[in-house]
Amino acid sequence: MPRIRTGYSFRTAAGDLQDVLDRIKECGFPCAPITDRASTFGYNKWSKLCKAAGIKPVYGVELAVAVSASEAKPSVDYWTFIAIDDIEPINNLVNLATQQFRYQPLITYEQAQAAKGVFRIVGHRCKLEHVVPSPTTLYGLGPASSRGHVREAKQKGFTFCATSDNRFVRPEDQGFYEVLTGRNAETQMYDQHIQTNSEWMSSTERLGLTADERFDAITNRDFIWGRSSATLKTAELVHPPRPDTLEAMCRAGAERLGCDLSDPVYEERLNRELKLISEKGYEDYFYLVADICQWARTRMAVGPARGSSCGSLVCYLLEITTIDPIPYGLIFERFIDINRSDMPDVDIDFSDQQRHRVFKYMEDTYGVERVARLGTVTMYKARSALQEAGAALQIPRWRCDAVAESLIERSGGDSRALDTLEDTLKTMDAGKSLLEEWPEVMVATKMEGHPRHYSQHAAGVVVASEPISKFVAVDHRTNATMCDKGDAEDLNLLKIDALGLTQLSVFEDALEMAGLTMQDLQNAPLDDQAAFDVLNRGEFSGIFQWNGSALQGLTRQVKIDKFDDIVSITALARPGPLATGGSAQWVRRRNGTESVATAHPMLTELTKETYGVVVYQETVMRIVREMGNMSWEETSAIRKAMSKRLGGEFFEKFKQKFVAGAAVNGVEEEMAIEIWDQINTFGSWAFNKSHAVAYGFISYWCCWLKANHPFEFAAATLSHEADPMRQIQILREMKAEGYEYIPVDKDISTEKWSVGSKGGKKALVGPLTNVKGIGPKLMQQIIGCRARGEPLPDRAKKLLSNPRTEIDSLWPIRNRFSEIMPDPSARSIYTPPTQIGTIEVAKEPYNVVVFCTLGKINPRDENEAINVQKRGYEITDGRVQSLNLQLVDDTGSIFGKVNRFKYEALGKEIVDRGRPGKCLYAIAGQVRGSSDFRMISINKIRYIGDMAK
Repeated sequence: MPRIRTGYSFRTAAGDLQDVLDRIKECGFPCAPITDRASTFGYNKWSKLCKAAGIKPVYGVELAVAVSASEAKPSVDYWTFIAIDDIEPINNLVNLATQQFRYQPLITYEQAQAAKGVFRIVGHRCKLEHVVPSPTTLYGLGPASSRGHVREAKQKGFTFCATSDNRFVRPEDQGFYEVLTGRNAETQMYDQHIQTNSEWMSSTERLGLTADERFDAITNRDFIWGRSSATLKTAELVHPPRPDTLEAMCRAGAERLGCDLSDPVYEERLNRELKLISEKGYEDYFYLVADICQWARTRMAVGPARGSSCGSLVCYLLEITTIDPIPYGLIFERFIDINRSDMPDVDIDFSDQQRHRVFKYMEDTYGVERVARLGTVTMYKARSALQEAGAALQIPRWRCDAVAESLIERSGGDSRALDTLEDTLKTMDAGKSLLEEWPEVMVATKMEGHPRHYSQHAAGVVVASEPISKFVAVDHRTNATMCDKGDAEDLNLLKIDALGLTQLSVFEDALEMAGLTMQDLQNAPLDDQAAFDVLNRGEFSGIFQWNGSALQGLTRQVKIDKFDDIVSITALARPGPLATGGSAQWVRRRNGTESVATAHPMLTELTKETYGVVVYQETVMRIVREMGNMSWEETSAIRKAMSKRLGGEFFEKFKQKFVAGAAVNGVEEEMAIEIWDQINTFGSWAFNKSHAVAYGFISYWCCWLKANHPFEFAAATLSHEADPMRQIQILREMKAEGYEYIPVDKDISTEKWSVGSKGGKKALVGPLTNVKGIGPKLMQQIIGCRARGEPLPDRAKKLLSNPRTEIDSLWPIRNRFSEIMPDPSARSIYTPPTQIGTIEVAKEPYNVVVFCTLGKINPRDENEAINVQKRGYEITDGRVQSLNLQLVDDTGSIFGKVNRFKYEALGKEIVDRGRPGKCLYAIAGQVRGSSDFRMISINKIRYIGDMAK
């Protein structure tokens, strides 16, 4: 039927693309139309599926049409538009409709009839007096039509076109549709699935037309399909200005940066990179990205770049990155995979408060119609599908949460990555229990991998050599393409990731207050011990990347005295190396408590900087390339396979090549096999060193500013931190070091944190918006009145006369305990509480009491398959319920466990009371764990009161 909706109609219809196409083939249709509601997101994927199935795709869209687009709530009909020779008219209609958004994208009857290059099929609510029939304006005859409306259309001379009104694929999918769309579901008595011709004939018998008239409607439908020859176009790569050759620009950059290209290492590297860039046809990409970066670096804070682009000397010389890759052993082939044919990815971080200027510059340079933000589609993951289905089916939330906690995890490269929910429900104890009681929850498995909603990509921007509407529709509201990253690559739209990084905005504000520039920060010496000591003292607040317990825990185990330590910890404080022992081994060797030992002297040399521990993907690549004498093509394939966690079968293909290549270097077969097995294991968690170095610089700059300009750095950090608890953590650190703060000053506070004075000493001064009741509008009024010397508004005077803020106290939890329970002994609590942030794991468990609130409350079934697998046995005494908690006080958080033996006595009351973060408890237990994991095994719990007064 001309109107075929899929899941890309986003909560208007349900249907996986492949499932819809299978149904079209079942129906015996000669073509495969896709006409989603105000969406063309499915086009590219549909095109590929149709090509694989050997069926012709037909492209269209369904849009709301009204007499006027200016009414507050217009009465609409839904028309289907089918592209005839070109896809661009459809894209233009979508852009127009999103421009006139009234509850939904909308166009007028006049605009709909004026559209060129499309067939128009009016709907069953059409105001026919406003429409003139024509060979390209037909009446959609279908099960939703009414007899009177059809009669009126016939009298006005409309040609009929057979159409169904599908909301789901097959009749049995109605329940899936209703759960998926929730309150948006429109269930009707007429057929709402994709109909066969015979089903359509039966459903339209009641409309007062003869069988011949209805057969003619099917013939007209087939004519439209046959007449539609529109295809998706691929763009020609945009050609930016070329001020000089890339080589000349690189040599000029080297002179500017003081990089000695007479050094044979640099000369060989530059020539090799330029040669590969030229062979791949990537020059225009480098011209474009270099132009953007060079423009931005003189106007805002720009990061050193991120990811593998930092491995390129060309990127460094063109100022795309600020990292010379050679001193850090970064590999160009980690950036441009010699096997790849698609464009490389350069991810650039810009100040998030200035990034909009980058997009404006691109529009000014290449034309506003040739530049758009990238769109993205969020698919239902297992957890979100389960939660929404559970809510729709009125299943208790905790039952679904129990299944969610036991979800089978698969990597993104796994072919069943989007099929984990079905396996969990059928194989895990919590899933089987839920399925037994609510078998209808299986509907959630159809939701997994189904489109949920679309939005603008956080960073992606696409550029084309012609107007983007020639290739893809653009949502006027967000200027975002109705295609995702993969679609853009297929359509040859050049994609750049221009990311907004808050930390760079912090740098901008701090440097401005300190009278410095971004260049000053980039030139800061990399051996400032005062900067390293910020981490050594555990002053982690505000330090980029160091807000997580993994990095903090690893940092506490070593004394940092060089930049390489920061880079290594960045890579090692991740689940893989932490779980496999690589991080602990690095710590022992870094501290000198374990000697450095490797399987071969060559391996010792290749891993010298990380004490014989394979930390980086680049190290794996060097081992394969230099020890195993493997080609760059093979090395790149192995590196990519490691990143995607491909199995042993894939690696076995390269094993013999590695062993043979290692033999040339004098490595015996048995040792070569051992090394190969080791790097396969290491490779599963080895980290991209280029990224670790890039982000290591940002972290170091934070430390340097905090050590040398503490007030300015703290003020800037606070201005860009919305969470009051994080603000308190920063202020508490400052207070401990003897620095003061003022939550707000009615005379000098502005829109951001600033540096002022308190009692004649330097102090941090909070912004006006810290005050409860003062928002951005009133803040601007206050600042304006001050500037003009006028009296403040009465409301502002009142709020500022006795201001209340979220940071009046640096110890809100401790203070609340003191209010409720000034004398703990009155409640038979005689042991002084321990601050969670000071708890450390000892060789033997020891007892503590903590006064805290509960950040997370997570009941667990100890007989879940994953827990049984860990223990090796199933619990049979019936006591299977346990409770995992996050214990939080003013100084930090720690994992807490109520085991199955104590659950009834201690845990059940906690679960019943619920309200995470709202209740205060005194908790006694034993500290256990390891160097990177702390926990309290809970023995006693007492409810003290509520946080709120």
